[in-house]
This record gives sequence, C-alpha cells and structure tokens, in this order.
Amino acid sequence: MLKQMNETGSRIAGRTADLAGAPLSIVLVAVFCAGWFLRAGAAGENTLTLILSVASITLTQMVLNGQRRSEQALHLKMDELVYAVQGARNEVAGIETRTTDELDALRRTVEAAEDAPNDGQQP
Repeated sequence: MLKQMNETGSRIAGRTADLAGAPLSIVLVAVFCAGWFLRAGAAGENTLTLILSVASITLTQMVLNGQRRSEQALHLKMDELVYAVQGARNEVAGIETRTTDELDALRRTVEAAEDAPNDGQQP
C-alpha cells in the first residue's frame, strides 16, 4: 500500500510540475497576483507572500522529485550500456553511489590507463 501511495504521489507531483511550468500557468499566476494586489491592496501583501512561498517550495520539491527519477533512469540506462559493451570496465557501473574518495581513486586509475601505452589496443 505504501508503494502504491508513493507511486501515486510521484505521478501527481510530475503532472503538477509539468502544468506549473507551462507558459499559460505562469501568465495565470501573474494575473492572479496582479488581481490580488488590486483587490486586497497592501493589506493582502503578507497573505499573498505566504501563499506564493508555500507554492514555490512545494513546486520546487515536485520538480526535484521528477529530476531524481529521471536521473535514476539515466544512470540505469548508462549502467546497462557499460555491461553490454565488451571490454568495458564493469566497475564503473553504479559509481553514482560511491564515496568521493572511491571516485577519486577510480579517476586516478582511469587517468593512469590513459597515460599508459597500449600498443593500439583498447583497454
């Protein structure tokens, strides 16, 4: 049940983020804000600021959720390519979960392999 709720929430967040980023939505928010200021005046400024702050934080989290899912899918695709290419170093698949020290060590081994003569053969 928790998994289903998470998936439903992710779908809602993705669709909401897509709608909020549409040009028409941006125009509608600007018209809404202008109307709010004309109707409520300076007295409604704090309320509008609160509403817009909550909305912007919520939309930011929705966009970040979508980016995280997209990044995970991209990493999975890249890992699949690493495993599929003959001669590729399988230890680079899944490196996004490694620590900074492990990444630095891997970078040094890659740089050392580039500097070493290879007699025209691929590593």
